[in-house]
Amino acid sequence: LSSGGYDENDVTFTWLRGNDSVHGIEKLRLSQYTVERYHTLVSKSQQETGSYPRLILQFELRRNVLYFILETYVPSTLLVMLSWVSFWITLDSVPARTCIGVTTVLSMTTLMIGSRSSLSKTSCFIKAIDVYLGICFSFIFGALVEYAMAHYSSSQKSAAKVSEEGPANELSEEMEEVNITNILNNSITSYKQKISFTGIEISSDNVNCSDLTMKSHEKIKCVLRNKMHRIIDYFTIQNPGNVDHYSKLLFPLLFMVVNVFYWAYYLYF
Repeated sequence: LSSGGYDENDVTFTWLRGNDSVHGIEKLRLSQYTVERYHTLVSKSQQETGSYPRLILQFELRRNVLYFILETYVPSTLLVMLSWVSFWITLDSVPARTCIGVTTVLSMTTLMIGSRSSLSKTSCFIKAIDVYLGICFSFIFGALVEYAMAHYSSSQKSAAKVSEEGPANELSEEMEEVNITNILNNSITSYKQKISFTGIEISSDNVNCSDLTMKSHEKIKCVLRNKMHRIIDYFTIQNPGNVDHYSKLLFPLLFMVVNVFYWAYYLYF
């Protein structure tokens, strides 16, 4: 409370009974905060036109943890658990798993925006609730990326299996067309042919040993190619179904460990 038109020569503001001049603070109930204490101050505002009196009432507030747990922490935790439902759906159900992943990501984004708009604007500080929402968003996004990796590996494995079965089917079809007459004719002609090796002379002058040896740069290319194939095979998922199997255990376990460290740090340190 301040005077904007009269300086201290014209008007003076004072608290008659100090903190007792303010009534009703003890009965005040807020959903997000609890009033710890308050005190009154008398100050002056120095301006170019003079010194103006001012009365100040300062509050010390404490956040109600239960409100934020029910309003933000519980919904964000349930969204993370909802993203784990996709691990129990088969890889072939693309619409179902994609719908769960995208829905949980968008819901988490909406929850983060709503929590930031309802809290006080502190641009210089990172609040504990921001850290928890970031952790939940990372787990939800990780579940969506996990399905993308598993589905891509499954499609690659299916394509490789089809490419391997294709030549085998063509070979079997060609073998069906071969009849007994062709087999007998080929056997007779091969028996009548005579190969004479007497006219062939092999000498060291006719053989170029440099062509038989591999050049150094070709050896390097071959070694690098083999190394790359080994690295690709190492990071290739051999069984895409195991990705969901391990994710069912790793995601909940890791989320529980992160929660233990989070609450222990912010409640006791």
